[in-house]
Amino acid sequence: MARLTVLYSHGNAVDLGQMLPVYRDFGRLLRVNVMGYDYTGYGCCSNNGGPSVTATCSDVAAALNALETIHGVKRKDVVLYGQSVGSGPTVWLASQRPGVAGVVLHSPMLSGVRVFDPNLRYWPAWADIYPNHLLVKKVDVPLLVLHGTADEVIDVSAGRRLAELAPAAVTPLLAEGFDHQNLEACPEYLPRLREFLQQLQQQQQPASR
Repeated sequence: MARLTVLYSHGNAVDLGQMLPVYRDFGRLLRVNVMGYDYTGYGCCSNNGGPSVTATCSDVAAALNALETIHGVKRKDVVLYGQSVGSGPTVWLASQRPGVAGVVLHSPMLSGVRVFDPNLRYWPAWADIYPNHLLVKKVDVPLLVLHGTADEVIDVSAGRRLAELAPAAVTPLLAEGFDHQNLEACPEYLPRLREFLQQLQQQQQPASR
């Protein structure tokens, strides 16, 4: 059994059924366990009400709880992975449930409103959603940002800024010429992820005497 387990929060335009082949390849190529889930209002959870920020945060918390209580996975062996809108519940969970091994943010947003204006300076917190730019400051575990420089949905400046704000961020992968839909095709994507995951495992190994 692989040591690390990736809790994967997918993007907006897909559901769990569409992501299953991705999770399968992800686990095989990176030698990790992968747990995916659907947000309320998506896929197999489409009959449980409509999607909302509160619901997605409850969903990811429930997924982590299932890993710990049902599958016996220790929190220190869990890596949170958030893609696009999935960066919202991922950063929220990392800020509220300390002790995970690390965090990966794939094409992340600074906040909901800042998707439309990444240079926005002042905006009341109550009028925004997924305030990653605020919550990421509370994430004190290693954090890797992966973002394409040609991202047409969420500007690469968002990923770059989150990497600057996260206290324990590692060097981000800013993939030259890749966009919101094809970042995984970047030749550096898998090697950078693999390197990050290996570093997390090495940090958890007891020092030899």
